[in-house]
Amino acid sequence: MTALTASLRKTIASLDSVSKRREYGLFKAEGLKCVTDTSRGFVISELFVSGKWRGDNPGVLENATVISARDIERMSSMSTPPGVIGVFRIPTFEPFGPENLKGRLTLALDSIRDPGNLGTIIRVADWMGVRDIVCSADTVDCYSPKVVQATMGSLSRVKCHYLDLRELLAASSVKVFGTFLNGENIYRSQLESNGVIVIGNESHGISPEIESVISRRLTIPTFPEGADAAESLNAAVATSIVLSEFRSRQWQKKN
Repeated sequence: MTALTASLRKTIASLDSVSKRREYGLFKAEGLKCVTDTSRGFVISELFVSGKWRGDNPGVLENATVISARDIERMSSMSTPPGVIGVFRIPTFEPFGPENLKGRLTLALDSIRDPGNLGTIIRVADWMGVRDIVCSADTVDCYSPKVVQATMGSLSRVKCHYLDLRELLAASSVKVFGTFLNGENIYRSQLESNGVIVIGNESHGISPEIESVISRRLTIPTFPEGADAAESLNAAVATSIVLSEFRSRQWQKKN
């Protein structure tokens, strides 16, 4: 690992910005667990720990460069820096097209804006065996520090592809399932092992242009059905329920 220069410190601090992440092809992760888990799926470029952290954790991350707590604070995205910062290279994936949607369950995100939601959705996808997420161009960047922290390492196992979502779905032959407030009751619907599940924007749901290519409209009903309840579900919570129901049907078929 290289020594910390003023220029490098400024570069790492600037990785809070999506434009700078794209310019440098780098993103950062913080904290021992997040850095360790992220390193399993990404090439690490720089690794720094504070002197205090090193003193409290002898023999851990021995290849890290020890720097001052002040420098850690200057580069950190967190209000309480954990004392460990790793900088990783943003990978380049093969183009993702309609053929990649066949024979699997894929998650599609239509304008998800909240970093915490995206991070949790990536964790859920990881747990549920979804290896690819296709995102509209205006979905929050998966390499945002807040997203990276929220994934807790799952980003190293789930690929996020940013593309023209409508164009991809319109060109595909697989079924496209969308989550709506006025669709079929998901618990009474026939669900398939393959296809695309679309999760819409936190405030506005699935956009009209994406709605036009939806094959099946699904709803997570209140219980009892029609009960007076919350207006809607958080996008990450809805993703968890929908993916769990799809996987549940697969388990039932196996047994």
